Formats: sequence, structure tokens, C-alpha cells
Amino acid sequence: MLRALKRLWRTFAFLPLRPALVLGGEATRRDVRRQLQPRLDLPLPESVSTAELLEVLAHRPFRSILYHRLRLGGIPGRIIAALLAGVYRGEPALFLTCEEIGPGLMMMHGFATIVTARRIGADCQVAQQVTIGYDDRGDAPVLGDRVRVGAGATVIGPIEIGDDAVIGAGAVVVHDVPPGKVVGGVPARVLEGAADRFSALRSGDGPQSVESAGAGG
Repeated sequence: MLRALKRLWRTFAFLPLRPALVLGGEATRRDVRRQLQPRLDLPLPESVSTAELLEVLAHRPFRSILYHRLRLGGIPGRIIAALLAGVYRGEPALFLTCEEIGPGLMMMHGFATIVTARRIGADCQVAQQVTIGYDDRGDAPVLGDRVRVGAGATVIGPIEIGDDAVIGAGAVVVHDVPPGKVVGGVPARVLEGAADRFSALRSGDGPQSVESAGAGG
């Protein structure tokens, strides 16, 4: 009974957000499905139920991403985003600055997270307490497609993070990361022993050899 009442309340409470999903276009539709299915090795859901959509709309980091996409659409989008954000708050400790964001972006929790990038590819995932941005070299990173950034990681400077790369929790990345590699540590190094990109940084997995991320590139 309580669950049914909660769903009914959310259905009406979040009603004004639904047109904003349409304005967000295909990128926002993929954001919704990626929120429901974060596993990059599994297919995205083909359809989204009302209950699932309500769960996504209740997620503050998702709303922050939605409002950012709307703002990129020009003055009308900025006005709509401002009005909606006044009622349906995004994550207050999430700061997102990027002019080009691919579809399927997912912010795990968004707490104490700053993301300033030249470009973010499709299906990227960013955990909490992450800093992505400028350093004294004067520019911000580029994230390729399907990049995962672990909790507490720092990724700074005019560097490129290749497609399918994984930034381990707490890593400090100041050089390019090759596609498909897992990096960790301070400063970040490629972890050659990682078995796959979904078992990043499990101690004792595979050989222990490492190399500086971006070395020789």
C-alpha cells in the first residue's frame, strides 16, 4: 500500500519533468536507460516502465545532467532548466561544465564532484568525489567513449582518456590513458594485471607489472 501511494505521488510530482525528457532528445533517452543498466557489458533495456522512469527522475545527479543538456540547447533550454531546477533540485555538490557530452552519461552519486572537460564521450560513468578539470598547462581533459572514473579520482590537464579506459578509485591522472587500459595510483600507472575492465584494481589479480600511463606516447 505504501509503495503504491509513493508511486502515485511520484507520478504526479514529477509530471512537469517529462516534457523536459523529450527536449533532451536521444541523448537524454540514453541517459535514462544507462541509469537503469550501468553494466557496459550488457544491453540497454529496450523499454522503460513508468515505475523505472520515476526512479530515474528521483535521482538528483540524473536531473543535474538533464538540466545541463537543456542549457546547451540555448536560451529557451536555459530558462526551462532554471525553472525546473527551482522545484526539482539537481545534486547541489555536482558541477558539470562541458559543451559536448555524448549520450548515456551516468553520475553514480554526484557528491562533491567537479567535471570540466573539453568533451565527454558516450556511455561514460563518473563516481563521487571526482575532480576532472584544468591544471597549470591550461586546458581540460577529453574523455572517450565508455570511460569509467572511480570514486575520488583526479583527472586534470590537456590529456585524452581513451575509449573503454578505467580510472581507478583515488587515481591521479595527468597523462594520456590508452584505450582499454585500467590505471590506478598516484601518479596513475597502467595496471597490466587487470583481468578485465569490470574488475579494476582488485589486489592480487594477475601480474604486478606497471607502466606510466601515456609513456612513450
